[in-house]
Amino acid sequence: MIPLDHLLVRRRQFLDRIPAPVLLFAGGARPRNYPDNPYPDRADSHFLFFFGAAERDAAGLFDPADGTVTLFLSERTVENALWMGPVPGFGEMRDRTGVDRVEAVERLEERVEEIAGGRPIHSVAVADPQVTDRARRITGIPLEFRDPDRIAPIELQDILADLRLHKLEPEVEEIRRAVAVTHDAVAAVMAGSRPGVREHHLVATLEEGFARHGGCPAFETILSVRGEILHNHHHEGTLAEGDLLLLDTGAEIESGYACDVTRTWPATGRFGPEQRAVYEIVLRANETGVAGATVGTRFRYLHLAAARVIAEGLVDLGILRGSPEDLVERGAHALFFPHGLGHFLGLDAHDLESFGDRVLYGEGRARSEQFGTAFLRIDRDLEPGMVVTIEPGIYFVPAILRHPELSARFADCVDFDRAEELLSRNEGRGFGGIRIEDDVRITSDGPEVLTAAIPKGVENVEALVGGGPAGSAAPERS
Repeated sequence: MIPLDHLLVRRRQFLDRIPAPVLLFAGGARPRNYPDNPYPDRADSHFLFFFGAAERDAAGLFDPADGTVTLFLSERTVENALWMGPVPGFGEMRDRTGVDRVEAVERLEERVEEIAGGRPIHSVAVADPQVTDRARRITGIPLEFRDPDRIAPIELQDILADLRLHKLEPEVEEIRRAVAVTHDAVAAVMAGSRPGVREHHLVATLEEGFARHGGCPAFETILSVRGEILHNHHHEGTLAEGDLLLLDTGAEIESGYACDVTRTWPATGRFGPEQRAVYEIVLRANETGVAGATVGTRFRYLHLAAARVIAEGLVDLGILRGSPEDLVERGAHALFFPHGLGHFLGLDAHDLESFGDRVLYGEGRARSEQFGTAFLRIDRDLEPGMVVTIEPGIYFVPAILRHPELSARFADCVDFDRAEELLSRNEGRGFGGIRIEDDVRITSDGPEVLTAAIPKGVENVEALVGGGPAGSAAPERS
């Protein structure tokens, strides 16, 4: 968990920057189907950033006038103790959290008004719509969680983004912990993979591995032999000869920090010649992206460098024709690499994505209109303390490669007959897709690959796949 002294530092940094009181909410229970059956709690990431953990319905008021932080928690009642067990009282919670006061969230509106004394109050919308409604009423600001322009006042967005983008060592250490949990679970899935195994059995292996270390999936697991579907959350397939299995996953640990890693491997444990050739192109693109993730590098240029590696490799395979530079400039590479190179990582797998392109791209930068490059999630210059993913891929997607307009536009530089041959492989299941993703910390000494221990070299992957019982559980960490 994040140590209290670090949280105190982060709160002080925040208080020193905000011009008016800020009220942050953890969020409340959202029912799955009836009120007493809620989804599992997951506090808003901005709240977790300053408090490290959260009770349901908690709120925190930051007052820059006197530098105080007031934590609002649900009243401790006998009824709650009956159903949920005893919880620490307000005095103990004050000592645990290092705040100045702990008060009842049931009196939130009244107490915030008293403390603010007529000053404006700022806040951030959260995923829980009822809590965001409460924030609107208290602040008078038309907050909207799904609108980057209205999720929070612009000045507050900038302050939060600057703090959260530049991760200090205790925060990076939490990501390392999430990586360690993910490493064990991914290794178990690789070991349990072989023809005849059902995808949902492997998902069970993965998520059990997270749970045994107190974690959970940071996002819905992508595990599929149909890896050409970028966000494939269906787990109905069965591994077969000739299949490639793509796993995009990451554990989230108790503090809320996450890992996000992708590995791809053959169901049989041995790459076929074409599979290996395409895999090694993606691996080179991954390594190029990682090596280039240095201070001052613009992320778009990193994306384009990886795209040129992919274009060059596909030219060598006879799938593309022309110079890699020209192919990337035209966007021909995006028929096979149709997404961006990566995103920020931290308390969210896609960190700060709710703030939109103004934060993720930076001042004066806009999304490309070119197919593929338009999906680039971030375009900031890399700075020390940032953590990004590097995740190039090559996919053979029927909807793209059989699209009439794209086929006409790129007829001179794409061998669509060769592509069609690959789409028809494996009794019509197709070649699939290959993605290799690592989490990289930006430092003044060069990139630190936080996920380096998770195998991705051809020989290392082949040595691990199929080496354990089908659907085996992750081994205990020593």
